[in-house]
Amino acid sequence: MNILIIGGSNFIGWMLVELLGQTSHTVTVVNRGNHPRHYPDNATNIVCDRHDSANFSTVIKSAKFDVVYDMCAFVGDDVQTTINLFSAQPGKYIFISTAATYLETQELPITENHAQGIHGIWGKYGGGKLDCELVLLSAYANTGFPAVVVRPSYVYGVGNTLDRETFLFDRISKGRKILVPEGGEAVIQLGEVSDLCRALLVLGERAGSVGSCYNISGNELITLMGLVSLVAAIMGKSYQTVSVNPKKYGMSDRDVFPFDNSTYYTSCEKFSAEFQWIPQVNLRQGLTQAYENWLSSSDRIPTKYEKEDLVLADSEGRNL
Repeated sequence: MNILIIGGSNFIGWMLVELLGQTSHTVTVVNRGNHPRHYPDNATNIVCDRHDSANFSTVIKSAKFDVVYDMCAFVGDDVQTTINLFSAQPGKYIFISTAATYLETQELPITENHAQGIHGIWGKYGGGKLDCELVLLSAYANTGFPAVVVRPSYVYGVGNTLDRETFLFDRISKGRKILVPEGGEAVIQLGEVSDLCRALLVLGERAGSVGSCYNISGNELITLMGLVSLVAAIMGKSYQTVSVNPKKYGMSDRDVFPFDNSTYYTSCEKFSAEFQWIPQVNLRQGLTQAYENWLSSSDRIPTKYEKEDLVLADSEGRNL
């Protein structure tokens, strides 16, 4: 197959490029070149900003692509412009959206037909991704454009550029107290990055599925406190948590902890049933791999403790 990846130099996109590098497919990767990489032999990297319509058009029209993976569209105009540039429709256009497009609910797990809109926590990010979905699904309905939408939940794993599991690795390794929003009883769902990319590969290689939306994530659930405990056990370290109310300090949950104290998880049964797919990496395995990678990495996410220190000082009656 002839495959185009829009993005593909960062975390999920790069993991997908590496996975495709193990196949016989011909891969073209278009991105801004902000993250220099050594691309697989079957992949060609073209440095181009998708918002540079003239140059991007040249890439889009250079070949007939069997599959397109759009990793980095964040507003509706991103995908509308891309759709307009194709002189020949691709066989399948897979858009990486997010579970953050779903509205808050007490009815769990969330399925693909759940109401969507501006989520109170995710705001513009989820709203922009939802706009992309609407453009693509409208194009499918009106012209048959072969759109497929994927909605991952929290993604973690080796190479994560968001300070999620690495946040905990850092604090626990330094013996810092971990601030947990209001007891950390919320239940969340995490999906390991290589599992997600294997699912994306299956989605691209197999026929059908155009016009469909799929939740894809891990099949384990865990509370925020349970996550802290699991990470500490993997690290072989002790830990201490402090339950706090970030709103008291004019902060959000993610100002003091990498996840919101909001119970939120999806059902992936639709994708699993249609593609006979199950996650291969359980949460302990994925976090262990991520921790081992973090230990050996010299390129770590910069840490900032100012907000945590402010809350800790107040909770302990100290002055900074």
